[in-house]
Amino acid sequence: MVFLVLFVALIFIGTGIRGYYTRKIQKTRQRLPVKEWIKEMMRTEGRMCTVLFIALAIYLITLLPPYLLFSSNFLLFQMPFPNWLRWLGVGLGFLSVSFLAWVHYVLDKGWSVTLKLQTDHKLVTSGPYRRIRHPMYTVHIMYFLSWVLVSANLLFLIYYILAILLIILRIPKEERMMLEKFGREYRVYMERTGRLLP
Repeated sequence: MVFLVLFVALIFIGTGIRGYYTRKIQKTRQRLPVKEWIKEMMRTEGRMCTVLFIALAIYLITLLPPYLLFSSNFLLFQMPFPNWLRWLGVGLGFLSVSFLAWVHYVLDKGWSVTLKLQTDHKLVTSGPYRRIRHPMYTVHIMYFLSWVLVSANLLFLIYYILAILLIILRIPKEERMMLEKFGREYRVYMERTGRLLP
């Protein structure tokens, strides 16, 4: 029960941070109908990433409510993690939501759910972006791993593996997009930063 409460806290804090910045950017951008948004995503990210992104969203939406309401029914999918490992997940989770808030704060309106550059897009190289090119992906790797450790549930491990796959597929596309936009400036930035770690 303690781990379930902590898992809920991590979900709500992470969702709250992401929700705040999503609302903030929606005020400054034209909102596309879902069909147009999917077409745009297919164009910039390709079929595989788009399908995987939508599948992950549906998977999470259908998994979270029943898990949070009826967690005892999910014991069949429970993994035998020792308590110390689950507590390590709690620490990682709260560290990652702090990092998530920092990354969002620094990126601010430059952030987008999908791979999309704004007309006045600026290359952010401060804060966590000073040494890491994709700290948003780094934080998601940490955050979703914390879900796996705290829940000790196979269903969240499946989600985590698929999320990692999406990140692996997305990074080269994002870097190509940034190179097209910023050219030599981004190439120099790539030389002095790591993709996911400093």
